[in-house]
Amino acid sequence: MSLRAWPFVKMVPRGLFAFLLTAYCLLPTGMVWADEPATESLKVEIQVLKDRLSRLERQVSEAEFTGISGIGEKAGLPTLNLPSGLQGLAISGYADVSYIYNFNEADSPTTANTGRVFDTESNGFTPHAFELVFEKAMTDQTPIGFRTDLFAGDDADAIGSTGLADTDTGDSDQVDLQQAYITARAPIGAGIDFKVGKFVTLLGAEVIESPANWNFSRSYMFGYSIPFTHTGALASYPLGEFGSVTGGVVNGWDIVDDTNHAKTLLGNLTLTPLEGVSLFFNAISGAERADNDHDDRTVFDVVGSWQATEQLALMMNYDYGHESSLTQGTGLTGFESANWQGLALYAKYDLSPTWALAGRWEWFDDKDNVRTKFTSIGGGVPTDIDFYEWTLTSQWKLHEHVLARLEYRHDKADEKVFVRDEGFSAYQDTVAAEMIYHF
Repeated sequence: MSLRAWPFVKMVPRGLFAFLLTAYCLLPTGMVWADEPATESLKVEIQVLKDRLSRLERQVSEAEFTGISGIGEKAGLPTLNLPSGLQGLAISGYADVSYIYNFNEADSPTTANTGRVFDTESNGFTPHAFELVFEKAMTDQTPIGFRTDLFAGDDADAIGSTGLADTDTGDSDQVDLQQAYITARAPIGAGIDFKVGKFVTLLGAEVIESPANWNFSRSYMFGYSIPFTHTGALASYPLGEFGSVTGGVVNGWDIVDDTNHAKTLLGNLTLTPLEGVSLFFNAISGAERADNDHDDRTVFDVVGSWQATEQLALMMNYDYGHESSLTQGTGLTGFESANWQGLALYAKYDLSPTWALAGRWEWFDDKDNVRTKFTSIGGGVPTDIDFYEWTLTSQWKLHEHVLARLEYRHDKADEKVFVRDEGFSAYQDTVAAEMIYHF
């Protein structure tokens, strides 16, 4: 207490003065008066906190990871130390199993579902896929990344690439390297993103991974009108809030080892004109037949999506394809070119946070039967086939990582191409149940 306060003390009653003096003596040692400087002990504590924060920042930058939140070594448990180049590595994937019943094939359970590409097996259980994904995304600090998708199951046969899977002989171990690419960002303008390796196509409203689709079964357009994967290089440039543009050169359709000397051009323009509205304009063109560098296969693909309300989402997909100088599958009839086109309309409505209904209507015109290559009664090869299908799918979220689906699908064609018992029919009806675990 300073001497300046002594006159005031003499005016205070003796008992009150004793109380104040005792309270002052019991104050914490760290407390200082407003007009006095901070104590040395407080400065020391602040410096200790700064040192500890600095150590934490250094550990994060060096990507020091332990399986027990940093206490694995102290507990005597094994730890995993990731190299600095794997900082930010993410692991994901899914497992997919279904049961499908075909009303046309009740007496012939070994016959596949006609016209299907992924859900081909009828009247039985099918392990469609187990996918394991390792991905390190690009960041501003590390503008280089990679992704690898390991794919196993029946669906691997459908997406196998020439040169990577033995698709010609029909022998397959049902394992596929779906994607394996490196990404890099060049600091030019807003940044150019490069992708080099094997990657999925830019075309189509649907994707290979079932959990990302609205329906269990895939459309005719996804199975027959467009490719699944490419091997090559892409470059993308953002257009700000308006979208992005992408272009590249690839070996071709579902090819790792090219079978000719020509290359295929691939491009995309993404536009977001309104909130909740996205438009995707895709195109691919190049020679796709073995030992033929001149006759191109070209597809124009348009996808539009609209989040109409919080619960309702809508989507559309249109394709037009053309291939030059083809010979029909029998080899008996030649023609200058072949064309195909299709339209699919989608709707998905969330009835609750755990229950959704999705519908799809589709028309696919394989004018010269070069994509579907169906046969009909008597083994003939019909041309100019129009296919129609509508699908209704109910999806339940049983758990944070578990999805269940029940689906009914009706297929129809203007030719009798669908197998029915021992003959053929112009229609096909299936019901499917699917269970997905994703992580």
